[in-house]
Amino acid sequence: MERISFEIERQDIAEALHETAEAHGRTVEEELAALVEKTYLPKAGKPAVGENSIQKLIRLGRGLDLQVPPRTAEDYEPPRLG
Repeated sequence: MERISFEIERQDIAEALHETAEAHGRTVEEELAALVEKTYLPKAGKPAVGENSIQKLIRLGRGLDLQVPPRTAEDYEPPRLG
């Protein structure tokens, strides 16, 4: 597991973090971990952070058996460039 550390330079944010952690009965480190989990971990049935529409379709379609008919030369029209 990778450990990270950082410094909060804005006093108002640092104070708000300490107050919120105290209100939740957690240490500042525990409060930050809870915030990161809530923000970045996927929730059941919800897309992961940064999931695009194609990734979502792939995730939703797992286990499906799709019958895609073969494409014939008559069906295909190449794009016209220019």
